[in-house]
Amino acid sequence: MSQSEISLFSSPVVRKGVIFAGIFALLSCFLLCIWFNLGYIETKGPFKNWAQVADWEADGDLDVIISHTRWEKIDLSWAGIGIWVNQGNRLFELVRNQETERNPFTGFTAGAEDVDQDGDIDIFTQDFAIRLWINQSGLQAGQAGTFLSSCGINSPPGYDKGYRDMGGTISTGDLNGDGWMDVFVAGCCYGIDPWKAGDGSFNAPSLSWVWINDYKLNHFYTGHVIPLDFLDGRPIRQAALGDLDEDGDLDVFAAVGKPTMGTIPSWNDLILLNDGKGGLTASDQTLGNMDSTSVALGDVNGDCRLDALVGTNTGASLWINQSKSTENSEPIFFPSEQSFEAIQTVKTKLQAEFSTAAEKLLGIYLPYGSIRTQAVFLVDLDEDGDLDALLARVWGAEIWWNNGQGVFSRSDVRFKYREDTGVTVADFDGDGDQDIFTGRNEGDYQVWWNDGRGIFADNNP
Repeated sequence: MSQSEISLFSSPVVRKGVIFAGIFALLSCFLLCIWFNLGYIETKGPFKNWAQVADWEADGDLDVIISHTRWEKIDLSWAGIGIWVNQGNRLFELVRNQETERNPFTGFTAGAEDVDQDGDIDIFTQDFAIRLWINQSGLQAGQAGTFLSSCGINSPPGYDKGYRDMGGTISTGDLNGDGWMDVFVAGCCYGIDPWKAGDGSFNAPSLSWVWINDYKLNHFYTGHVIPLDFLDGRPIRQAALGDLDEDGDLDVFAAVGKPTMGTIPSWNDLILLNDGKGGLTASDQTLGNMDSTSVALGDVNGDCRLDALVGTNTGASLWINQSKSTENSEPIFFPSEQSFEAIQTVKTKLQAEFSTAAEKLLGIYLPYGSIRTQAVFLVDLDEDGDLDALLARVWGAEIWWNNGQGVFSRSDVRFKYREDTGVTVADFDGDGDQDIFTGRNEGDYQVWWNDGRGIFADNNP
């Protein structure tokens, strides 16, 4: 460098110009990154997707019902219910809501069950109220059926009151032991404080309750509600039904998240014990408050008790059930030392910092670098007799193999996954092993076909 060049660079004016240019370049890069992601922000995220498997057309193969919800603002969201019909040749067709009579359902979430025990699938929908749609087709193979809307299933009275949950789940099971399918409605995602700061408007908080199917009693499609006031305002992201205390009835493990509305921190997850008639009470046990997103039940260590794998905002946690088979005993879940830590590179860590800064400074949602788990499954993927774990994180899904004792190791199996995608596991080609299905509301899907040994091949339509 010549003396004149050194003198020029040492000039205060030039130094200020270089510093200003550097700051401008960094700011431009930041704004450019945001601009490139505006399309993503305007049409996506943050999301809640919930998938269920059912034989929609009564043709012997399994179809997928995915409920999509996207929040644009705290109190504004968009939703749709999509039905992916299995064509029987490893191909699926998306039947969107309101497009044809094969899918007349609208709302934030759906639950599928044979409520009237006539052999076909009936549908519950959640759209500010719960509604039951009775399938009139019977067992006409290849027909989606004609659905008649039954009476609305109103939420319990309270909070002056209205029901406007956006993103809850509908879980079905025989809660009172009469042989007919009942419903646990999990409210999500508003906190106990129903007032939205700033505009003085009232918004009903999350409500959860039980609906008991009274068809056997009344010989028509009706039921009664069991209110669960102690759950008012608890944002239950997902609920799993199973006999947790080994007394012969279905209990509930509730994955409780952080409220969308209000300033309340996340609550502990809940164990809800059944009195045998569908009435639920909360166990005294304190579980984690990790801003839970999802839950799966299964016996991971071979002791014939249901354990719980819980997806959280930072990964996942495993709870081992050590309840005793004695009268009036409550389940005791101990946290496992198992770690489901996400692999983060320097790039993903920087992305996470960038996303956090964009949300705090500009109020823009960017999910990059997130390790939040969207969905979890416990299922035997390699047919060795124990339950493996599938974790669907915001930017990828991965399998963890079980050694039969409830100790999991991360596999090399990775799947592409996005937070605007619903995911589920079932035997979709009828060969006896478990495949993995993901589908987006935009109309594209992916299936990873299992060869029975936990080796997966994908088809990309």
